[in-house]
Amino acid sequence: MGRGGAVSDENAIRSFENGDFYRRLRQRITDWLASRDGRAYRFADRLLLLPDFVHLLIRLALDRRVPTALKTQTAAVLAYVALPLDLVPEAFAGPAGLADDLLLVALMIRRLLGSVPADVANTHWAGPPGLLQTIRNVMEAAEEMVGERVWKRLQRIVGGTEQ
Repeated sequence: MGRGGAVSDENAIRSFENGDFYRRLRQRITDWLASRDGRAYRFADRLLLLPDFVHLLIRLALDRRVPTALKTQTAAVLAYVALPLDLVPEAFAGPAGLADDLLLVALMIRRLLGSVPADVANTHWAGPPGLLQTIRNVMEAAEEMVGERVWKRLQRIVGGTEQ
């Protein structure tokens, strides 16, 4: 990819970050989890990780130590999260429809961790202690959260290994 593409990707990522997506997303999830449907949602603790994962992806996408090819894929994953229609649309499933977004972002972080030193990711991680274990906990519930078919499709999108 030429220099123009990398600059364009970085500008798109910065605008995502500057739009205060993190705060709005966390508030939306928190409000829904306080509702009757939200209180009954089995994966609430995992869903609350989505804003932290998105924040980490944004920070890694802007980090010069991350390979450009992975930054481009990261930008695509962030676009998926920002778009209202995806494999499990929030418009139909409510905030529980964010589960596919959470899993796709977790897969992308796992892929990035295979290419950058752990200290790079840990520098940007603002979530609970133990980034790797946090990702494992999310992945362990993946099929239950979105079903086998959607989980396999998400893995193909990122190029992750199907488990």
